[in-house]
Amino acid sequence: TIDTDSLTPFHGLLTFLWAVMFTQFWSREEARLAYSWGTWRAEGLKQTFNVRHEFKGTSRLSEVTKMEEKYYPENKRRLSYVFSAVVTLMLLAGAFFVMILSLNMQGYIKHKHENTSWYQPNSHVEDDCHHPFHYEFFASLSEKGNIFDSQSTIRSTLAVILHVALVLSMNTGYRIIAKRLTDWENHESQETYNNSLIFKRFFFEMFDSYIVLMYLAFYEQDVAKVRSELINVFNVDTFRRLLLEGVIPFITTKVRLRNKLHSIRDLKKNDDLNQNQQSVMEEEAEKEPYEEFDDYIEMIIQFGYITLFASAYPLAPFVAIMANFVELRLDAFKITHVHRRPWTMSVSSIGVWASLIRCIVWASAITNCMIFCFTSRQMVQYLPKFFTVDQSGEHDLKDGDGWIVVFIVFGIERLLLVAGIILTLSIPDIPEDVRIKEQQKDYIYTRMYHLDRSEKRAQRNAEEKKS
Repeated sequence: TIDTDSLTPFHGLLTFLWAVMFTQFWSREEARLAYSWGTWRAEGLKQTFNVRHEFKGTSRLSEVTKMEEKYYPENKRRLSYVFSAVVTLMLLAGAFFVMILSLNMQGYIKHKHENTSWYQPNSHVEDDCHHPFHYEFFASLSEKGNIFDSQSTIRSTLAVILHVALVLSMNTGYRIIAKRLTDWENHESQETYNNSLIFKRFFFEMFDSYIVLMYLAFYEQDVAKVRSELINVFNVDTFRRLLLEGVIPFITTKVRLRNKLHSIRDLKKNDDLNQNQQSVMEEEAEKEPYEEFDDYIEMIIQFGYITLFASAYPLAPFVAIMANFVELRLDAFKITHVHRRPWTMSVSSIGVWASLIRCIVWASAITNCMIFCFTSRQMVQYLPKFFTVDQSGEHDLKDGDGWIVVFIVFGIERLLLVAGIILTLSIPDIPEDVRIKEQQKDYIYTRMYHLDRSEKRAQRNAEEKKS
């Protein structure tokens, strides 16, 4: 099995190294495209002096431009940050409770739990098993014959679909709350406003997507449940994306176009076509606005499934490639036919999204090491002398050897981080050809500046001699 295969840990190792190189080559390609498109470092100065129309503050004289500007005290914004953090943490606690109920309904948490860690010390009675997150009513729904029967393929899938629907509804609700919190923070520039909103929504949706997997991996320490939940959620969420972002928009667009053709035929009969024809701008205005955040967050959450839990579900990259190949065409159809034409902005990178991707990459080093040691039996295959395995197949650390295993695990994690740092430093963010072209441009500008000054100085000296 994957759990006992000696090659599985190397998949997690290679996935981490691939992810590090991916982020570096992504940055290099961004730099090359930005330079060729004329957007190289385009947003720096522009974002500094462009003030949002919604920004509120008192008037004062700017120390930079010596002109009147709006000013908002930074301490007030810090208080709004604290309030946003408190509200978000409260909502995350509620989301965690909902996820626990979902685990009960999927049959992952039972009163008579198979993990002996929930039994009272020195007791062999099953009734003494007290799982801290067990809720009898919701767990009973996963029992045989009930609505979410965990032994039935169809009924158990209903619980997964309900889980995905709960995540989607919570994310939709928090979208409204995050926007109001960010508005209240009163950001001066559009860049800081967007970054704050992206961070809030990403943190909340990341929590919703990963908390169940983290719980099963590092609290329950059951790799079979992690793999089962990851496969179910990954596949159902992929199908949901294809359905909601491809099939349904395609059908609604076809219906809208058909109704429009019928109305045009009716207008032709009444000779009112010229008076009622819509312009291209009016047709665009009737479409829904394009929300780029959803496309970004879906790709990054999927990237987290692939990297953070590589040792638990090695087939995830292949499923993602096939799903992304289909969604690529569906997103192109969605942007060109379903949604309003997006606003264009001159930028040199994807901004804060790149930083979030890097955070996931570096976090994947520790998650895969933890799965390798504590969640699965992968480390038992290499170092059996530090573990005990009972008749049911459950493994545990030997008394007195736990510190050695922890030292080995975190030692491997540190080696992975060092390897990642070496790769990052050995692959520069800016390609050599772009760096040379930038230096050539700076050289030409410098020469032109000095030549202009020399010409003005020579002209001034000539005028002085004439006078």
